Amino acid sequence: MNIEFGELDQLENKLKHIQEKAEKLSDMKQEVHTDELFPDSFVQMYTSASSFEELLKGAGYQGNSQEEFEQFTNNDLNAYLAEHSKITTWKDFQDKAVAAYVARQLGL
Repeated sequence: MNIEFGELDQLENKLKHIQEKAEKLSDMKQEVHTDELFPDSFVQMYTSASSFEELLKGAGYQGNSQEEFEQFTNNDLNAYLAEHSKITTWKDFQDKAVAAYVARQLGL
């Protein structure tokens, strides 16, 4: 197996870049907007909806407050996801979205 020194340098640079991004993510204290956490491509990959807004609308969400959203996601959204998604619970949907978000931020 031959590895060129240039390839090792490229790998080292890529790893440093990932490390820098990981450090920024670990220091992050701000909230992530739903458009960034649930981009259309993510929603389309796991559901029959074309966007997060369409997913919520299809599930019947009509609230306006954070409290209404939390109540909806804890009750109605789980049932909707079980029928219209490859991911059957809101918690699993969020977890998968966070993992995908971190991977995107790291450039993976």
